[in-house]
Amino acid sequence: MTTPCHFDSAQLTFAGSPIDQARCLLRTVKPHGNVNEAQADLPPVLSGLLADPAALGVTKAQLRSFLHEQGIDESTVGGSVMDRICHANSDDSNAPLARYFVIHDTSFKLDPGEDFDPAFINTAAWSGNKLSGLADGKTHIYITRLGETLTDRTYGTPWRATRFEKPSTRFRGLFLHHELVQPRMGPGGQDFLSPDPGFTPAQYARLALQYVIAGVRRGAWMVPVFHCVLDLGVGDHDDPQHFDLAAWDAALQTTLANVRAEQPEPAVAAVAAGMAAPPPGGITTRARRTKPRTGGRAKAAKKARPRKKAAASAKRTSAKTSVKKASAKKKSAKKKSVAKSRKTKTAAEKRSRKPAKKAKAAKKAKSAKKSVKKRSRKGGARAR
Repeated sequence: MTTPCHFDSAQLTFAGSPIDQARCLLRTVKPHGNVNEAQADLPPVLSGLLADPAALGVTKAQLRSFLHEQGIDESTVGGSVMDRICHANSDDSNAPLARYFVIHDTSFKLDPGEDFDPAFINTAAWSGNKLSGLADGKTHIYITRLGETLTDRTYGTPWRATRFEKPSTRFRGLFLHHELVQPRMGPGGQDFLSPDPGFTPAQYARLALQYVIAGVRRGAWMVPVFHCVLDLGVGDHDDPQHFDLAAWDAALQTTLANVRAEQPEPAVAAVAAGMAAPPPGGITTRARRTKPRTGGRAKAAKKARPRKKAAASAKRTSAKTSVKKASAKKKSAKKKSVAKSRKTKTAAEKRSRKPAKKAKAAKKAKSAKKSVKKRSRKGGARAR
């Protein structure tokens, strides 16, 4: 069996310098949990960072400015970059800050009839890339094959996610965990088959950003670790499969160059330097998005905006028209009701006036008759 890396439980650290530790903890992981006995060859950028971990060359202000510029909400990448990361021993302030950056893969087994076709597993069509479907309480950060992230637990929360950590709560908070979404296949209940390449460029880019965020919040670069190598002798895991250290190193170089080129706005720099408290709701100098910018997706989203606005406008117009029609219908009904009421009232009044007219006519006729008789008597008198 491959030799596990020596760990000093009293000092809560693996043996050797950060570079020595990384060379042991990043040994190649093969199917069925087999690990190379030979030490890993560290790529140049990672090797340079671990040679002097305290020399970050990145400020919190630059990091926050970069995240805002890219439209990345800090809540999706482990919490506020102004906060520290957790301490070991269940966040005991007397224990060291988290030292190890653990890389896992989710090992999601594909359904019957599905395969490793990139046009399927690297798109939103595959359920494994849906953030809403990822299990709770398993890690600190999830990274889908689309490069989208989900904070399962913030970097300030001590959390255990390996067999190595289980024996003691002193180990809780010593490791930060990162689950890279990866599909698997295999006969029966097995899932030892994985795609090659194992991860997408978008995943390496976001993992590089998470490494920078964790280091800046810690104040020193962390030692990266493969889950399977950490669990040698105590677990039966085999992740991550087909992890390309060179591809991750290239992503690290690009990410560091972009973050270091940031010229943070005065308000951001003041908060990062502790000279000012962040305003309620945080600094909102630029619009935020929760998903990473990718050329095709960003262009598609940009093209979709006018259509969405037009649809929303049409919907509002339709709603207003419906309201107007309903209002007009209501007014019309009210007018008809009033007209009907008036008609009924007029008919009633006419009926009540008929007897009065008859009485008046009769009285008038009677009066006329009396007048005729009176004239007749007067005429007779004259004749006599």
